Amino acid sequence: MKILMIDDDRKLCRLVADYLEPMGYAVEAAHNGKQGLDMIKAGEYQAAILDVMMPEMDGFEVLKQLRTKSDIPVLMLSARGDETDRIVGLEMGADEYLPKTCSSRELLARLRAGTRRYHH
Repeated sequence: MKILMIDDDRKLCRLVADYLEPMGYAVEAAHNGKQGLDMIKAGEYQAAILDVMMPEMDGFEVLKQLRTKSDIPVLMLSARGDETDRIVGLEMGADEYLPKTCSSRELLARLRAGTRRYHH
């Protein structure tokens, strides 16, 4: 399963990839919103993990534009985890919204749940 992680934190992208790849996921990373959208348009991804605070284009704008082109599962993973941000993300079309303090096991479980519900 091919996952796109859109996050400007390169170390976190590597950590998530190192955790998910042995579980059968192929993880590619984009480090800003514009790059992430371009990669979504060009590639075949089964899910996206999306940060909110990024250069060039924030995650909410990426999600808004992504939803005009794709219905893949999107898991927002952000340091901005207050209730308002979570509600905005979910109402804009995110399937999940997790704080960056979540465990790797919870991230995997929510990713699996989101992709189970998704039908091509």
